[in-house]
Amino acid sequence: MINKILSSLIISSLLLFSKPSICKEKNEDLFEIMRIEQYLNEITTLKSSFIQISNNDERLDGELFISRPGRMRVQYEAPSPILLVANGPYLAYVDSDLEEVSYIPISETPLRALIAPKIDLDRFFKLGEVERGLGTLAITLFDLEDKNAGSFRLLFADRPLQLKQWVLKDTVGTTVKISLLDIERDTELDEKLFIVDPDLFNRDEDK
Repeated sequence: MINKILSSLIISSLLLFSKPSICKEKNEDLFEIMRIEQYLNEITTLKSSFIQISNNDERLDGELFISRPGRMRVQYEAPSPILLVANGPYLAYVDSDLEEVSYIPISETPLRALIAPKIDLDRFFKLGEVERGLGTLAITLFDLEDKNAGSFRLLFADRPLQLKQWVLKDTVGTTVKISLLDIERDTELDEKLFIVDPDLFNRDEDK
C-alpha cells in the first residue's frame, strides 16, 4: 500500500512539473514562428545564388530572385533546361529542352510560404517541429490537406534571422536541398525577370 501511494505521488509530481515545461516549450515555439513570419513578411526583394543538391547527389547551381508579394524566379545554370517563374497566382515551369511552358497554381506549391502577400504559416500549412541549433532556427511545414505532399523545411541563420536553406522531401524519401549564398535584400530587381512570354517556343513556320 505504501509503495502504491509513493508511486502515485511520484507520477503526480512528474505530471505537475512536466506541464509547465510543455507549455513553456510551446510558447517558445510560437514566439519563434512569429519571428519567422515577421522576417518573411518584411522581405521586399531578395537575390541570391544557390546550390541545389538532391539525395542522388546531383548538384545544380543557379540564381534566386524574389519580389514580394507574389513574384519569384528560380533560374538554373546550364546544363539544366529548367526555369521557374512565379508572378501572381501561377508558377510557370519552363523546360527549354522540351520547349514547353506549364502553369501550376502557386497555392499548390510550398513556395507560397515565401511570396504570399501576407505570410501566415499556420493558415497555409500544418506546422511541424521548430528546431533550434547553434546560431540556427528551422521549422518543418506540411500541407494542410494533402498528407502525401511531403514536407518543406526552412532553415534560417539566427540573430539576426536570415533564410539560408530549404529542403523539400516527399513521402518516398526523395529530398531536394537548396542552400542560398551571397544573399542581397531590398535591392532593385528588373521587372522582366518575372515575365514569361507565353509564345516563348512558338515558331513561325513561314520563316
